[in-house]
Amino acid sequence: MNKRLWFIWLGIAACILCPFSGILAEDKAYFTADKTTPLIGEPVQLILHVRIPSAAKLIPPDFTNLRSHLFVKEVGSLNVVTQANNETEYQLPLTIILWQTGQYLTPPLVISYQVDSAAPVNLIVDGIQFEVPSTLDTNDLSLRPLKAQINLPYFPVWTFIIALLVLVAFGVVAVRYWLSRKHLQLSVNALNDKWHPEANATLISLKQLGQSTDNPPTIYVQVSDYLRHYLDVRFALQASDLTTSELLANLEGQGIIISEQQQKLGEMLKRADLVKFARVIPKLNAAQQYASLAAQWIQSVEQAQVEHLT
Repeated sequence: MNKRLWFIWLGIAACILCPFSGILAEDKAYFTADKTTPLIGEPVQLILHVRIPSAAKLIPPDFTNLRSHLFVKEVGSLNVVTQANNETEYQLPLTIILWQTGQYLTPPLVISYQVDSAAPVNLIVDGIQFEVPSTLDTNDLSLRPLKAQINLPYFPVWTFIIALLVLVAFGVVAVRYWLSRKHLQLSVNALNDKWHPEANATLISLKQLGQSTDNPPTIYVQVSDYLRHYLDVRFALQASDLTTSELLANLEGQGIIISEQQQKLGEMLKRADLVKFARVIPKLNAAQQYASLAAQWIQSVEQAQVEHLT
């Protein structure tokens, strides 16, 4: 009878203690590393393994109190690796760097977990040993052969001076050419809607002439024709049928333009006559300036006409 009662008590005790056996699982925390002999400044992948009851809530450790020679570069996220038999295993990846040679042991860490309203349980993680070797061998006293000298190219100073002078000369020529072309290219934006339409059309023709030909005699002849055609249409002078002297006399008699403008017109037309009849061969730069002067003369005439009307 007593033996039977003894088995009954054992069964009751087993039923009572069975739920707690699942909660009070064997907990464990430790470190693993991908290398234990890193070089100075070489990143080390460290993993913190934690195994606690599944019903427990894990409190992550604090990595701010580690020693100065062990630098925690990165802390990853907490991952659940396995979960079986009322146990859960977590892994927390870390990246650390050691900045000094020698042997080092990571400082102990305290990890806490809590089951429901019970008191927190602390786990101490043992440190892991690292050895940072030195690449220098203090016992090696053998001499090393000197490396061959590196030959640097040598250029005399006078070569730099000549190259600089060539660059300056090239720059001066390029700037002068650009200014001459720029001076000849009349911008259409400079045209005025208050001017006579024939004036605007002649200015555009002068611009296109500078861009279409590089023949100096052709530029003189065509510019002269443009000026005479402009006077024909603008003031009804029949300038294309008159000689230069007859045209100037007609302008002076009618008083259409001021004397200064008449004088400049006479100079331009006489220069064109020398090219057409005396076979004078001008330079390209002079021809381009001649076209530019003709355009400026038309602009001054039109501006004077506008001011006279207002």
